Amino acid sequence: MTVIGFYGSSQMDGWRTKLGRHLDNFTLVDLMSPEGARADIALVWAPPKGQLAKMPNLRGIIMQGQGVDYMMSDPTVPRDIPLVRLVDPDMSNALSHWAILAALDFWRDAPYYRDCQVVAKWAPIVQRPATGAKVGIMGVGAIGSVMASRFASLDFDVRGWARTMRQVDNVAVFAGEDNLPAFLDGLNILISVLPLTPATHGILNSQLFHQLAKGAYIINGGRGAQLVEADLLDAIASGQIAGAALDVFATEPLPADHAFWSHPKITIWPHVAAQTNPNTAAIQVAAAIRAIMAGVEPENRVDWGRGY
Repeated sequence: MTVIGFYGSSQMDGWRTKLGRHLDNFTLVDLMSPEGARADIALVWAPPKGQLAKMPNLRGIIMQGQGVDYMMSDPTVPRDIPLVRLVDPDMSNALSHWAILAALDFWRDAPYYRDCQVVAKWAPIVQRPATGAKVGIMGVGAIGSVMASRFASLDFDVRGWARTMRQVDNVAVFAGEDNLPAFLDGLNILISVLPLTPATHGILNSQLFHQLAKGAYIINGGRGAQLVEADLLDAIASGQIAGAALDVFATEPLPADHAFWSHPKITIWPHVAAQTNPNTAAIQVAAAIRAIMAGVEPENRVDWGRGY
């Protein structure tokens, strides 16, 4: 009997049902209970720091979502057992939908027309070109490659940036730090779905913003700590950046007195661009559990040195 300790959401009963369709001979318990403390597998999002180090039977840690930066920031998490990140196709779909929604909302001047509606003002403005806008996606992995292909299908001129070279149909991919300036040059819309690593911390900053086309738009669905918030506010004030759609923040929930809430050119989403769907994620989680319990390398195991 595999004991799975669950922590990180209120959906434990739902996960138990979904996992039961793909996994035999297991029990799902509260990670913080006495039985959970003796679990073989931890299925978690953000457990209390130090908790996983107290579990003598722990053989693997499986995330309930894509990000692993919380684990990276906790030095007590065991590094000698598999840590598996969730790479769920439904999350790729959801995040792609959100990014396309945010991009088109900006490109078709929806904020301007919403303001006109408030004051009953009929005032058309010149439409931006329907094809050829330059869109750059930072992070063309499992999620970003899907997103890039979908933007390309809408006749955007799409570039991708990754740590190492990869192929994405109809997308020009730039790899490595040396090729970042060429990737950024003249972009109209910049989207980040990067993981948080030492190399990506604060990467969305003033220097980067000034390499984009004037009036470019920023969409961040990666991690909040990648954005230097003061630099974004300054770049919007100067006109270098037209605005931003943000789903992630350095502090979550975003404090009620934060300047972003009331900024007319910043759209706030409360980390909901791609929520975990247990119906589809359970297939991957069950496969990872079977692999770990059999002593086999699970798919999507995190490389601690790389950070994802």
